Amino acid sequence: MPENNHEFQLLGILLQYPDQIDQAADELENRHFNNPQASLIYEELLKQFRRDGGISRTKLLLKLREGNLVNDPEEIMERLTSGYNSREELKPTIDLIKEDYQKKLLRQAANQLQELANDPDRTIDQYQSRAQEIVFTATSEASDLEKHIFSMEEALIKSYEYYIDRRNNLTDTGVQTGYMSLDRMIGGFKKGHLNVIAASTSMGKTAFAINIAQNILRRDIPVGIISLEMEAQEIVDRMIVQEAMVNAWKYSQGETSDSEDEKISSALNKMHEYPLMISDERGLNVAQIRARLRKFKSQLDELGLVIIDYLQMVKLPEDSAQNTARAVGEIVLQLRNMASELEVPIVLISQISRSFTSRQDKRPVLSDLRDSGNIEEIADGVIFLYREAHTSAAAREKAELEGTQGKTDIIIAKQRTGQTGLVNLHFDEDHIRFVDPENMSYEDAIPNAQ
Repeated sequence: MPENNHEFQLLGILLQYPDQIDQAADELENRHFNNPQASLIYEELLKQFRRDGGISRTKLLLKLREGNLVNDPEEIMERLTSGYNSREELKPTIDLIKEDYQKKLLRQAANQLQELANDPDRTIDQYQSRAQEIVFTATSEASDLEKHIFSMEEALIKSYEYYIDRRNNLTDTGVQTGYMSLDRMIGGFKKGHLNVIAASTSMGKTAFAINIAQNILRRDIPVGIISLEMEAQEIVDRMIVQEAMVNAWKYSQGETSDSEDEKISSALNKMHEYPLMISDERGLNVAQIRARLRKFKSQLDELGLVIIDYLQMVKLPEDSAQNTARAVGEIVLQLRNMASELEVPIVLISQISRSFTSRQDKRPVLSDLRDSGNIEEIADGVIFLYREAHTSAAAREKAELEGTQGKTDIIIAKQRTGQTGLVNLHFDEDHIRFVDPENMSYEDAIPNAQ
C-alpha cells in the first residue's frame, strides 16, 4: 500500500461503499490530503458525486487513464479494491486524516516561525504580530474542521438549558452599558458580537464609547481600547474629568481650584485599580489589532469589552486601492470573526457618509453606512448618535433658545438579539459625558446616593 495509508484506505472504503461519499464530502476537502495521487483520486470522486450523485469504479479508471493523473492506474485501482473494509471504518479513517492534516498545519506554522525568527529586518512588535497571526491561522483552521450540526432534539435541549440559566442568572446576557434606558432595549453587548456606534463628525461617538467603557470599568470588568486616533493620555484625561466631575476646559488648562484638585486626586486613586488596557498606535491593520487584543486578554485574564476607534483609521491592505468599500467590508467581517474568536463584544466606532446632508430629516439610517463596506449586513448591532443642535448654525441657535443643546438621540437601527428603537440621552459638555435621565431619576430616589 502506498504512503499515507489512511488516505488510500478512505478511497478504498468509498469505492466499496459508494453511498458513503456524502459523509466524507461533508467533512473532508481535497486540501486535507497529503499524498498527491490520493488527492487527485479523491477530487475525481467528488466531481463524480457532484455531477452524477454517486461514484463509479469504471468511470474513475477511465478518467485516470485519460488524464494520466497517476502512474499505473490499473495497479492503483487494484490496490484500492482488493482489500476488505467495513462501513464502520469510515468515520475513524476520516478522523485520522483530519488529525494528520492538523499536525501538518502545526508543522508548517513551526517552520514559518523559525523563518520569521531569522528575519533581521523585523522589529519585536512586528515579529510578535506576525507570529500570533501564524499560530492563529494554523489553530483556527484546524478547529474549523469540526462541524456544528444539531438535531431538533439536541438544539431544543441546548436552548432550554440556556433559558433555565438565564432564569437563574447563571449565564451572560450581555455586558451592560450603564445607561438604563439603552440596556433595557438592547440587553447589553453580547459576547462574540460586533456592535457599531456610528455618527457624523462631532456628534460625540468617541465620548459615548469612553463613557460606556468607564461605566463597565466601575464594575471591575476588564476593557481593552484600540485607539487609532486619540492618544492614551487623552482618553484617560476624559475619564478623569468624568470621574472627578470637574470642568473639562479648566482641567485641560490647569486652572482647577483646590477643591477640584482634591476631586481629581480622589478620582486618580479610584481609577488606579481599573482593569483597562489601551493601544494608541496609529495605522494598525487587522492582524496587528488581533495581536494587541490577544495580549490584552493575556494580561487581564479576560476581556469584558473591546472598543476600536475607529473603522476608517484601520490600515487597508496594499492591494485595495481599486475597491476601498470592499476592503473596508472585509475588515468589518474580520473584526466580527475576531469578536467570536476572543469571545468578547467589540464596539466599533465608525463615521457615516455625508449623504444625510441632502435630506430634510438628517437622522442617520443604515444606508448611510454603505460607503463603509457592508457594515449594515455584517454587524450584529448598529447604534447611531444624532444631535440636532450640531446639524447647522440655525439648529444650534434654536437649541440654545430652547435649552436643548445636549439632547441626543440614540438610535438603535439594528439589533440581532434585541429591540430597535430610540432612547434619549443628554450630553453634558462640561464633563464630556452622556447622561441618561432614567439613571438620574433612579439615583435621586436612593437615600444618600450622592
